[in-house]
Amino acid sequence: MLNSMQCWPWRPANGYSRECDYRCISNDSERATSREDDNSSNESGQDKCPQFGDAKDVPTMDAHVHIDDDMYDSVTMAAFGGVHLQLPGGTVRVHPMWLCLGCIPLFVAQQASLLYMRLGQELEKPVHGEGEMSDGLKWILPFAKTLMVYMLALMLFPEMLGACRLLLFVLNPTTWIDINRFRPDLSAKWAFLWSTPVLITCAATAESLKLAIGYIVLVDSVSVVLMCDTVQDTLFNSLALTFLIDLDNKLWEVAKSVFGIEYKEGMRELKILSEKEQERRRSSEGSKLKREAWEDWEFFKTCHCLRRAEGGSAVEALLVCAIFMFAYIRQILVMLYSLKTDTLPVARDMCTIWHLTQEDTTLGHLTRGILRVMSLYAHPNGLLNKTCNPDVGGYCSEQFRSITSKDMWQLARERPLFLAANVVGFVFVLLIPQFFQLLLFCEMDGKDKHTRCFGFIPKDEDEEEEVFKVEKEVESLNSK
Repeated sequence: MLNSMQCWPWRPANGYSRECDYRCISNDSERATSREDDNSSNESGQDKCPQFGDAKDVPTMDAHVHIDDDMYDSVTMAAFGGVHLQLPGGTVRVHPMWLCLGCIPLFVAQQASLLYMRLGQELEKPVHGEGEMSDGLKWILPFAKTLMVYMLALMLFPEMLGACRLLLFVLNPTTWIDINRFRPDLSAKWAFLWSTPVLITCAATAESLKLAIGYIVLVDSVSVVLMCDTVQDTLFNSLALTFLIDLDNKLWEVAKSVFGIEYKEGMRELKILSEKEQERRRSSEGSKLKREAWEDWEFFKTCHCLRRAEGGSAVEALLVCAIFMFAYIRQILVMLYSLKTDTLPVARDMCTIWHLTQEDTTLGHLTRGILRVMSLYAHPNGLLNKTCNPDVGGYCSEQFRSITSKDMWQLARERPLFLAANVVGFVFVLLIPQFFQLLLFCEMDGKDKHTRCFGFIPKDEDEEEEVFKVEKEVESLNSK
């Protein structure tokens, strides 16, 4: 049974074995090992695997990448070989393709919930409420709504920030050169499934879905808050909406309990391998590890701004900050436009979707097909037409047209102080810390093993001496 698994992208993961890890994808017959076997090998000091040896023998740096315990991020962890299936006879490495396939129904379920929530609302309801309200409620309700919009944006911030960072991280080609990850024997039958393009596709797809659902919930949260008539409704509806974001964490807990999969110990913190260490592993006696052809392109060697150990993480952080500033400032303008026109943002979005479904074009057919998939084939197009089509009593009119860049520019000119205050706030929260990281970034000098810092805080001398000592030990072992 276990030997048959060696012909498929699930491989025995010899993190607990004496055998070298690259054999996990080979066609060789190999006994699955257990934790007890590993303990005995460690006691006898016979672990000589060139890929996953003792951490003291490997001069590495922390990549400073945070991966959450949820279904979407588990795909990224699996792409680096860090997700294992626990079996009675040992462990099996899980390919990210399987976890990515599990993310698709999760995303569809989240989108279906949002779609039916939209269609179940009174989309034509004015933002400022209907009927008579007391003077106190007229004053406190708009303030409570605005406060909850900011609170929801703050609650969704870590989820979206983590997804955006990991998306840029996996899309950076040098990530797959510098980061310590599982590398198969390229001559093995199914080795192409662990090739970099396949891994990038799986990881980027999962992180894109996570970022998309977070942004859609952020967009819909404005409408959910603005349509509430009381302060209590504003609080409860806002908190209920965030439940959709937590579904990926719950599904991952279910997957871990049912299938017995978990993150591998020591892989939660991804490590950066130096060029010297990568070369040592490839040149080790008996090693079958080889670089892929694209990894030797001169562009990736000379473009230092992409290398994670040479400032690539700071560049990624600046890009993330720019994306987030654009997204959040756009949401502020959408909220202001809704208050100005007395219309819900989700009402304009549904009218835009309805107009697309009426087009007899490729885009129209694609929109109708996506709606059917998102609604779990419950055919929502009829309900959407009944809700939006003005010919059959729907609410869509010129008042509910989609917001344009011209509308946003005009709104920014009308409320310059409010917009400027928000921009300054985002700059202090997002950009200023990244500039400090750039100023304090330290680069190791390869000649005298001292630190060259662009800031004012030197590197810990004890840590530097330890790295130098480890490199000396590795060189002495190689010379023997």
